Amino acid sequence: MNNLSILLFVLGLCMSNDVYGDKSYITVKNELNPKGNRLLMAYCKSKNNMVGPRYLKFEEVMIFGFKTNFWGTTEFWCVVKKGPDYKRYGRFTAYKAVKMFVTDDGTKYNWLARDDGIYFHKGNFPPYLKANWTT
Repeated sequence: MNNLSILLFVLGLCMSNDVYGDKSYITVKNELNPKGNRLLMAYCKSKNNMVGPRYLKFEEVMIFGFKTNFWGTTEFWCVVKKGPDYKRYGRFTAYKAVKMFVTDDGTKYNWLARDDGIYFHKGNFPPYLKANWTT
């Protein structure tokens, strides 16, 4: 019985981070050429949540916080659309937990919509191309 109590206590501590820990963040920024007043439509989804759609002007940012679930199965995917009729779009996995017992630490997962594609960067690393526009 004593071992069971210890196990339940440890599991409770692990789960408390999921409830009370920091959040991580996903940002989507419109860096399309500002000529022509081009809007970017963006939305992100997980199994249980949806953020957007939002219409972003040049240099506007959509940002939202989330917590990785206890099992480490949290995943967000996003869609961004551009053009006068929003027929050109890009889809990408914005965040995917890779293991159980993930602790959120305030990390920002930054996505930049540019004319030549969708870029990703995290921390001090430079942005790199992750997705192309399709029709």
